[in-house]
Amino acid sequence: MTILYIILGLGLLSLITFLILRDKNSSVMATIIKTITSIFFVLTAIYSFIYKGLIKEALAIDEILPAILIILGLMFGLIGDLTLDLKVYFKSLNQTINLPIKESDKMMWIGMISFALGHICYLISLFIMINNKLNFPLACGIGLVLIIIVMLVSTKVLKFRYGKFFIPCLCYGFLLATFVTLSLLRFIELPEKSTLIAFIGSILFIVSDLILSMTYFSKEEDYQKEGIFNPESRFMIIINHVTYYMAQFLIALSIFFIL
Repeated sequence: MTILYIILGLGLLSLITFLILRDKNSSVMATIIKTITSIFFVLTAIYSFIYKGLIKEALAIDEILPAILIILGLMFGLIGDLTLDLKVYFKSLNQTINLPIKESDKMMWIGMISFALGHICYLISLFIMINNKLNFPLACGIGLVLIIIVMLVSTKVLKFRYGKFFIPCLCYGFLLATFVTLSLLRFIELPEKSTLIAFIGSILFIVSDLILSMTYFSKEEDYQKEGIFNPESRFMIIINHVTYYMAQFLIALSIFFIL
């Protein structure tokens, strides 16, 4: 357990360092520190898996597979973290040295695909663990309704400009909304520490991504605002990353209680 506390402490220290370095343009150093922070949530999951596995000595495949899928999902998240920060960095370079903007878009595509694969891993993990398998299509249906509502509100009311990323955002949002819904249904089915931690993690994940959507897709005049309501303000950057890393660390910690 001491090692777990050390990993979590170092992860917190790394996150604070990243938040000090990160601004709306990012930098090579900020991207490196962000990647290190993400490595710590992967290490949290791996250590939890090894620690509980050693205690129980022998575990059946159906007991360890959900945990393995969560670790894989976190690894996809790490890749997404790196590429999305490179997206911001390349975008800032484009404004100074005329770097082709397609490099920024390429990082966006890779990041979205990585996070989507991560959520697919989380969903398969939850599907394996739920007792009532009918909860899965129910979660998909609710997730679809939720993301349609979110996309309608964001485009019609908030005037978000998704452009070429509308369909990818819709698909990714469906996976995320389904993940949150299935996490809730899993918690209702089995109210215990692991399911509660995973559900809180899923909620924080969707909060983080909603803030990130504001950063990426707000209407042009919003970026001219003064103060914390500017989508690229330090406040938005901090809230986005704090909620995101809390989500990933909680999802990683859920392994400790699953096994």
